[in-house]
Amino acid sequence: MSATKHEHRFSPLWRTAGWVLGVILAYLVVGNLLHLVVFRPPPPDPGTFPRAGDEFGSVYEGFYQRILDVVDGEVIAELTLAPGAVGPPLHYHRHFAEEFVVREGMLHLELSGGVVTVGPGESHRVEPGVAHRPFNPGDEPVVVASDEPLFPQSFAACLAQIYPRLDEADGVSLSLFLQLQVIDPICDTHLANVPRPVLGAVKLFVAPAARALGYTNYDPALALHAPGGG
Repeated sequence: MSATKHEHRFSPLWRTAGWVLGVILAYLVVGNLLHLVVFRPPPPDPGTFPRAGDEFGSVYEGFYQRILDVVDGEVIAELTLAPGAVGPPLHYHRHFAEEFVVREGMLHLELSGGVVTVGPGESHRVEPGVAHRPFNPGDEPVVVASDEPLFPQSFAACLAQIYPRLDEADGVSLSLFLQLQVIDPICDTHLANVPRPVLGAVKLFVAPAARALGYTNYDPALALHAPGGG
């Protein structure tokens, strides 16, 4: 009799747990089907991407980009790190390398093995998959520039999307977090201190909700050029 009462006591809990699990699974399947298949966002218009002569940056990060040229979809740019610039969080790129060629000042690069400094006339190449964080703890600006392409034009477009949201909230906000869940196809930027499976799980849960709230892989309102621009 006691065992029967025990079973009856927990039956509603199991039914509730099953119902909740069913709702979560339905959300994940239907939500991501709508997000990735039915309402798959179109690729961004490259005509809206940053081009030669454009300047943009983030007061929060202390980074200021000036596009010098675009060659076959790759950007030649000048990056200025303001005094005390904290830079981005430790991150990596899966599909492209970054070459930091210092023209002025002393660049600090946080890597998994510690911090390296790169002075004027020196360079440091960060290969795909290598975690890094450029920053400037000094009192003078640091200028990084190269005569060779530094990164994809789509990545410059990603930065132009992220910087305004960073400055609007003076840091990472809910708005930026939601945007990052759906902007990944052009960003190729991944936090180094969070395991990849965790990032993937977060994206699976959050991306459908972000899309339902109106976020997309590329916000034309934050583009530097109007859609269809030449």
